[in-house]
Amino acid sequence: MRTEMPQTQPPKFSYSKSFGNAKGNWLRVQPIMHIARTIRDLGGDAEQIFSAEGIPDDLFSCPDNLISLETIGRLLEHCVIATHCEHFGLLLGTGSIGNPFGLLGEAIEHCADVGTAIAHLQQYYHLHDRGGMAVRTIEQQITSLGYIVFRLDSASLEQVYDTAIAVGMVVMRYLCGSKWRPTTVLLPRHHPDDVRPYRHVFGCTPEFNAERAALIFPTRDLTRPIDGADPEKFALLSERLKTVSSEHNLKFSDQVSRVVRRLIALRRCSMDQVATEFKMNERRINRLLEREGTSYQRIVQEALRTLAERLLMDTDMPLGKISVVLNYADASVFTRAFRNWHGCSPSEWRSAHAMRGKETTS
Repeated sequence: MRTEMPQTQPPKFSYSKSFGNAKGNWLRVQPIMHIARTIRDLGGDAEQIFSAEGIPDDLFSCPDNLISLETIGRLLEHCVIATHCEHFGLLLGTGSIGNPFGLLGEAIEHCADVGTAIAHLQQYYHLHDRGGMAVRTIEQQITSLGYIVFRLDSASLEQVYDTAIAVGMVVMRYLCGSKWRPTTVLLPRHHPDDVRPYRHVFGCTPEFNAERAALIFPTRDLTRPIDGADPEKFALLSERLKTVSSEHNLKFSDQVSRVVRRLIALRRCSMDQVATEFKMNERRINRLLEREGTSYQRIVQEALRTLAERLLMDTDMPLGKISVVLNYADASVFTRAFRNWHGCSPSEWRSAHAMRGKETTS
């Protein structure tokens, strides 16, 4: 039996209200509509927090309203301080009720099996979130469902990842049943002082300071049929998804960026692999990117830079391991690349941002 979840009204994808310079880096508020309740449950003053961040009272009243990822990062940071709860993002994610993904969520619950549902989640996730992406990987007997943030200049990226992976846990238990649990949980964040809340949510102690955020589970779970799936409803919803996707399509450069970031996470990034993914030759890819004012190398360098920054700021991973994650030959090559990006060494950048984080939370 899968976990029963209250149904929500079908979304209109009107994106009627947006906040926080959400253009290009937005997500729908639906998964965190209950944030005021979470704040109050922890003894905080939701109205005061929203007011301090300049957030309209009604932003979280409509699931299709938009909020920028930067605003969410600042908001979660404020919530941690105001509630004295270091795992606020984890609680926010697990408190998600109903269908967190609108039309996409309705479609995946009528897929024939879990594997098809996760494939649809990855394919159409951009209708829900433009600041990050869902990533599915299948490595023989092991599968992962993860989340990658594109850009976020916030001290609370670890809270964003906690929330996203907790929402992923809610979705997997909805699809597989309330007793489902991953074999491993990866979180790219510092080791918290108290791991008990994480162990309670995931059924295991996560691997902190990880290179990516993901739920790891046996590939056989993908073959699980989804209780209550209706093939006719799925056909109708699937066609609707295709229509909505065409109306809110990604630019080609954004599509390439998403593929590049996924391949970097798998340490498989190359122009040959990207060309295979798009079923195009390299010349055509470069020509299309040039029309949009960018290039393959620029996209790769941006992806490597932002991943390096995240690992330096949000984990205690040593430089040698970071260079391996980014697929550099060694730490010295990574250091030279980093100096080209920032004009300082990775160690100097990490120290400066660690001090900035302390000043922010003090």
